[in-house]
Amino acid sequence: MKHFIAVAFAAIATISLGQKQVVSAYNANKSGDYSAAAGYIEEAITIEKAAIKDKTWRYRGEIYLNIANDSVLSIQYPQALWTAMESYTKAKELDVKGSYEREIITGLGLVQTTAGNQGINDYVEEKFETAAAKFDLSAEVAGMFEVVDTMAIFNAALCYEKSNNIDLAIARYKTCGGHGYQVPNVYLFVANLLRQADRDEEALIELQAARELFPREQSLIIEELNIYLEAKDFEHAENNLKLAAEGDPTNEILWFSLGSVYDNLGKSEMAAEAYLKALELDANYFDANYNLGAMYFNEAVAGINEANDMWKPRMTKAESAKQKELEEAAKAKFMEARPFLEAAHESNPEDIDTIRSLRDIYARTGQDDLMLKMSDLLK
Repeated sequence: MKHFIAVAFAAIATISLGQKQVVSAYNANKSGDYSAAAGYIEEAITIEKAAIKDKTWRYRGEIYLNIANDSVLSIQYPQALWTAMESYTKAKELDVKGSYEREIITGLGLVQTTAGNQGINDYVEEKFETAAAKFDLSAEVAGMFEVVDTMAIFNAALCYEKSNNIDLAIARYKTCGGHGYQVPNVYLFVANLLRQADRDEEALIELQAARELFPREQSLIIEELNIYLEAKDFEHAENNLKLAAEGDPTNEILWFSLGSVYDNLGKSEMAAEAYLKALELDANYFDANYNLGAMYFNEAVAGINEANDMWKPRMTKAESAKQKELEEAAKAKFMEARPFLEAAHESNPEDIDTIRSLRDIYARTGQDDLMLKMSDLLK
């Protein structure tokens, strides 16, 4: 009988102790002593009888939410917002009858709002890592209510990018894309991040997947094109540029780029056509003038070399005629190159390669005064 009474008293004492800590936490929180409240509530959740009550966890959520909003205490308790979320989540689990559903939802809503607002403040102060974590928290709480907070996810991606956490930034941007937020730009951001990390193959995979969703999107086509051009993969670049130029026919840069690709593929006539389209749009476009002039110049030099290779001490009449024909054709090509190189020189008078090419053209076409002028410029 005595043993039974002792156990009963022990149980009463335990219940009383748990209740006492919860009441103390409540009172300290109400009076604004959040640090003391946290101490009491942390002790309370170690006591089984208190830990199984939703009230204990609701108070804990409120206490840590108050701490998170206190400029001094939030430094001492950097995880306060996360603790508040976990507490309200636990309270919801224990509130099987839903008696305090409204209070719990309100508490979680405050956690979400606070996390978002603090994330913005941290971003302004360039605390990108903590900002990203808070935007993630805001999105996580939204997810509890089956809401996808794409703005919070996008903000988290931006902050992870600025803190050089590439993989997390990519994951968040892709989540945004999957929900149709900021598309197709988010796919460009993903590709750029991968390229900056020298992961061009992955960037291509992402761009190709994005282009299946947005097959005529210029920005995606051009980004993919840049990868091909840097890798000197001109055949793939040609296809992308055709699409890009057709989609934006008034863009002289696209026509110039297509001309350059054709030039590298040895498709001279198509290259000339594309360069000329670029020049129709901008007659002073240095690169288009120079490349077209240089292409004709190189064809002329190739003709001269072919004619020189034919020389031998004794040549037949037919061979001499052929050699003469090659030389005349080369001279014509030099003359064809001249106006484009002169236009390039006018656009950029200090470009050495242009001056050298013009000097050689003037020398080969007997325009000595102009040849000397170019030679003086080179000096």
